[in-house]
Amino acid sequence: MQQQEFVAGGHRLSAWTWGRIDRTRPVVVMLHGGLDCTSTWKDLPQEIADTTQLPVLSYDRWGYGGSDALTGGRERSYRFDESGPVFGDLLGHFGIERAVLFGHSDGGAMSMLAAAAHPQAVLGVCACSPTIALDLHMVRGMEAARHAFEHGGLRERLMRHHGDKTDSMFWGWHGPWSTDDAVHWTMAEQIAAVRCPVAAIFGQADDYGWRPSASALVNHGKMRMEVTALPGVGHDPQHKARDVVLAALQRILRAATSDSG
Repeated sequence: MQQQEFVAGGHRLSAWTWGRIDRTRPVVVMLHGGLDCTSTWKDLPQEIADTTQLPVLSYDRWGYGGSDALTGGRERSYRFDESGPVFGDLLGHFGIERAVLFGHSDGGAMSMLAAAAHPQAVLGVCACSPTIALDLHMVRGMEAARHAFEHGGLRERLMRHHGDKTDSMFWGWHGPWSTDDAVHWTMAEQIAAVRCPVAAIFGQADDYGWRPSASALVNHGKMRMEVTALPGVGHDPQHKARDVVLAALQRILRAATSDSG
């Protein structure tokens, strides 16, 4: 594992790589969730590298982990910014011409958006619990997260990964998705534009819900896709159902390699 820093979207970001990135092989790029960073993947990047025999890259988005602290709040448009020009800066810095994206939650949704924004570079997407669409159940789930942050010890747990960025990180994530009008936010147009193969793995016990996101993917997606909803699994199938997730990633890699010739 190697660490380096780079600039994307005008901010200093931290990244880690497992294996050597070159132009001969696709790179698995990992996009973390809304309260996460590279360290919360635990040993998953190494296991993906061992399983796929491909280089893996994970980076902390602006405001997270080892990257620059967030200044000000966030609008819902941050997902389009992060998956469009910022992700383009990352591809350019590392010289990545072919990528398969592995995303979780917020990062799962951004993986789909990045596939739409960078169709020549993104060969496939494996997304765990991608929050593609919202309903009032999910909005109410944000209030449960707020209570856990203020009174349930969540803040202290997050500080292990984000340090003094924790407060700005949490409120920057919570603010855009915690009001009722968030249910009108959509990425249907971008889903319809994705052409690479996609695997989406949901947990049926997800506190944030999963049906609206799965339905949005099925209703608007025109790509080759597989959608799985696992009983007894919550918001983190990448940890609680890792074998299922890694098998899905392998299928996406085979399909992506076949599609790209």
